[in-house]
Parts: sequence; structure tokens; C-alpha cells
Amino acid sequence: MNEAPKGGSIQAVEFALEILEYVARGQTSVGVSEMARAFNTTKSRIHRHLQTLVSAGYLIRNEETERYSISARLMSLGQAVSESFELATAAREVARELRDQTGHAVAISQPEPDGVRILLIVPSRSNIEIHVKPGSLLHYHASAQGKVTLAFGDRLLLPRILSEGLDMHTPYTVTDADQLQAEVDAVRKRRWATGPNEAMVGLNAVAAPIFDALGGFVGAIAINDSVQHIAPDPSLDQVRAVLAAADKISANLGYRARK
Repeated sequence: MNEAPKGGSIQAVEFALEILEYVARGQTSVGVSEMARAFNTTKSRIHRHLQTLVSAGYLIRNEETERYSISARLMSLGQAVSESFELATAAREVARELRDQTGHAVAISQPEPDGVRILLIVPSRSNIEIHVKPGSLLHYHASAQGKVTLAFGDRLLLPRILSEGLDMHTPYTVTDADQLQAEVDAVRKRRWATGPNEAMVGLNAVAAPIFDALGGFVGAIAINDSVQHIAPDPSLDQVRAVLAAADKISANLGYRARK
């Protein structure tokens, strides 16, 4: 049968998926009334979709509390997808496109306890290479990628970094706690960061955050080059290109921005 699904059927599927994402994001059991309020709809409508998801094996209903939580089947599915579609895989082609568009080297990084680890580098096409090496660990307070992580990652990370003290790596490294706090606040509002001369004199980067399917911060994408080619105040075109690339990678990981 080649008949296309009706609009109502498509909307029903989309709504069921939104409910599934809501339960998964909550990381605990949720009730029908709570979801009805969250989606501004009736309990009967929520209940119909929950029954479908339970029947499909993606949610579990606790008969005593009448609350719902994600199932082992859904967790296994998520683990399988995660293992076969890691950040570097999701980002590789987008990183190449960004390099071709801007001419700058592109780096993909993810957070670790002591800094941000460079997972992937797409070198520039310049005869003179200026970029960090794959596997390098960048300091949170002295790199564009690190500041993005402080702005969008674990909320307990910035207080820990400030309490441990800010080491100076170059004369331009931010070592004042109030200044770093202000920079992180600015990054959170505009969604991109720079770090001119802070990790190494002569080097700058523009970085933006990458999010996963549940909206969690998983890493950053950045263009890297000399301060001659990426100024302390980067061009609007450079910023837009990095933000667009970050959005593409996030979409590859299943992220959908809330409207």
C-alpha cells in the first residue's frame, strides 16, 4: 500500500516521540498529570500515547504509583546508537565543510575532568600549520573550547575551577576569577567563545557548543588559526560559520532546539 500517512498520523507519532523524550530527560518516573501540564493538553490524550509506548516496550508503567519511566529496551537502543555514532563520527564531515568554508583548521573536543580533550582535527589547507594536536588537553580557563564547556557543561565545573585557582600559561591568560565569570556569562548569552593568545601567544580560536539528543552538552567545535587570521574580535562571518556547524553536528546527534 503506497498511500502516504495522513497528517494526523504523523502528528500523533511526533507527539509520542516528544513524550518519550520528556520522560527520558527527566531521568526519573513521571505521572500523567505532570505530563498533561507540561504539554498543556488533556490527561486522556497523554494516557493514550503512554499506552502505545508501553506496548512498544519503550516505557514501563509502575502499577502501584501509576508513574512511567524508560525501559531497558530503550536504554539498550540508546547505548547501541551511542556506540556506533560517537561525537567524532557525527562531526567529521561537518568539520571538513567548515574548514573548506573558512580556510581555518577545525577542532572537535569533549570535556574531561581536567580539561577539554581534542578528539579530531581537520587541518587547514595553508602551507603553515597552526593548530592543536589530536589528543591535546586544553585548560578550561585558557581556551575557547574550555570557556564554552564552562558555560554549557556541568554547572559545578566553574565553581571547582575557580576554587582551584587559575594558572597563567601566557601573559594573556585570564587568571582573575571575576573576569572569567564575566566571560563565561557572556559566552552563555551569545553561544560562542574565543581565547586569543591565552593558551599560546599568537593562536586564537572561535568555539561553539554541541548538544546531544536530550539537550546535554557533549563537546565543542572550533576554528583555530593565528591571531592574524582570527582576530580577538572575530568577524561575523567566522562566528556564524562556527555556530551553523555546531548546530549541524547537534542535529546529527539528534538534538532539536526547543521552540
